[in-house]
Amino acid sequence: MPGLRLVHLTFAGDGKETAQVVFDPRLTVIYGASDTGKSFVTEAIDYMLGARKLNLIPEADGYTQILLGIELPDGQVITLMRGPNSARVNVFNQDLRGLIYRAADLELTAQHHGRTSKNLSRYLLERIGLDGALIATNDTGGTKAVAFRDLLHLCLVSETRMVAKTPPVLLSTGASGQTARKSVLNLLLTGQGEQASAVQPNTGQRRVHKGKISLLDELVLDLQRQLDPQGGNESELAEQLRRILTHQDGAAVSLRGVADRHAQAIGRRAALSVALGQHDQRLTEVDDLMGRFGLLGSQYESDLARLVMVEEAGSLLGYFRIGTCVFCGAEPEHQSAGHDAQETTALHTAVLAEDTKTRQLLSDLHLTIDGLREQREEIAGQRARNLEDSAATDREIAGVEEELQPLENQAAELMSARSRVEEQLGLHRRIQELEDVRAGLVADGAVPGGPPSRGIPAGTLAEFDRAIARTLEQWQVRVHDMAYDQYSGELYVGDHARAGHGKGMRAVLHSAFAVSLADHCLRKEHHHPGFVVLDSPLVTYRQPGVRRTDDPDLPDSVIDYFYRDLLQRFAGQAVVVENTDPPADVAAHAQVYMFSRDPQEHRFGFFPVRPDEPSADPADG
Repeated sequence: MPGLRLVHLTFAGDGKETAQVVFDPRLTVIYGASDTGKSFVTEAIDYMLGARKLNLIPEADGYTQILLGIELPDGQVITLMRGPNSARVNVFNQDLRGLIYRAADLELTAQHHGRTSKNLSRYLLERIGLDGALIATNDTGGTKAVAFRDLLHLCLVSETRMVAKTPPVLLSTGASGQTARKSVLNLLLTGQGEQASAVQPNTGQRRVHKGKISLLDELVLDLQRQLDPQGGNESELAEQLRRILTHQDGAAVSLRGVADRHAQAIGRRAALSVALGQHDQRLTEVDDLMGRFGLLGSQYESDLARLVMVEEAGSLLGYFRIGTCVFCGAEPEHQSAGHDAQETTALHTAVLAEDTKTRQLLSDLHLTIDGLREQREEIAGQRARNLEDSAATDREIAGVEEELQPLENQAAELMSARSRVEEQLGLHRRIQELEDVRAGLVADGAVPGGPPSRGIPAGTLAEFDRAIARTLEQWQVRVHDMAYDQYSGELYVGDHARAGHGKGMRAVLHSAFAVSLADHCLRKEHHHPGFVVLDSPLVTYRQPGVRRTDDPDLPDSVIDYFYRDLLQRFAGQAVVVENTDPPADVAAHAQVYMFSRDPQEHRFGFFPVRPDEPSADPADG
């Protein structure tokens, strides 16, 4: 049967540029330099599919919503929305790729719980046909309902697990949980879960569960004391929350409109303040110049007055008359040629020249002062108009703030009401979860003993071995006698376990295991999530100038054939995170993202980074 398909991973936040990766239905490759956040994409997908925590990087600051678009087996595209460090997942029955303001179509918890269907795990399990399937928890017949996280570790492989010596089917080398992990593989390969046992618990088990029930009763009573008696039941609270969210959506639109007007008015007022400051500065400069020019004009007038006085004194003393020389006393007939011009009229001529020059300077100065007066009047007029505009803008800002205040109060009241209702709903959900656990204990008493869990049939196991060998053969990996040991959970190449090989071969074998399992299940129409996410499946970080792989059984061509096989033969969807670039013929048909340290040429990383904001993502391996 068809599985799920990843559509997009999007981070959104108010005022933040959307960060997004869109996945190809067949193959998506994210490659590039180390420390650019490639592995963060893998971790974010894991978080959106139920992981408890996401280690946020600095570039994620300010992003409040993480969206994961998923295409269900029936073709419908849904969007999962989860906040950072949130235990709740909102489901929207449409493909959304930006900041979401409306109420969710369905609200789920991120963690699996077998007694309630209101969690992400059971929601996804129901879509792929595995809800209610049982897996073994021990070798004596104990069972539990499978969780989506039990499946996810087989198809989403982090860089750390890719090269770890732990067998691919297990999460750790400890004994705890090994039976359940192996049973999950049995479920996928055979398409059948374990059978529930009808054996009743013994006396000791009933005594233990009686104590558990008493503890649960105390917890439920404590939570019930915290409930508001006037708050209503869970359905009434859910309806209240729906109405509050609807009101919040409308209030947010109104608030954004008024806030935009307020911001625009504030911007205009700031521009007017700058203009007024410039006008005041220019008026000060003009007044200073006019003061200085006034002093200069007074000096010129004083000089003219002195010249007039000199001319009058010269006239009285006869300096400027032709006749007896006032300088030497010679009569005109005894004066030499040019004597009068040299002795008498030269002073007059100098006085007239200086007077003419000074009057011209004073005239030019008056013209300059007149020009400054006109300029001052123009600046003063502009300043007066800006003052009027500032006053009008201040009145507009005051009016907008009068509109803004009740809207902000309403938004605060709605947020407070929403917090109260969500808190009450959280208490109801917690009480329901505890009561579901209590009901399970009352009904089942204890995990009963019974017949041992079934192993994988030999024929099915042999077929899976051939599928892994066929995948490795397609990748041009030279191996012989590929086999999976269902008792240890280990992969063997001949007589050598996967753990005995180097990092490069361990990563390739782990990748082949995940890809072959998905391909086998999808072709057999068995249940499977439908996709694989592989972080660093081929090589670990390599230095420039060396061979792509250092294992003699892994020729350089493995990388090219690996990508071509995922693109052309693999029945599911693959997302590959690597350091090295895919071959050109694959890049032309797959969705390829290159993360680079140079944002001028390529995308820096998952989050948008402007050229003037250098950064690095320490989460990348």
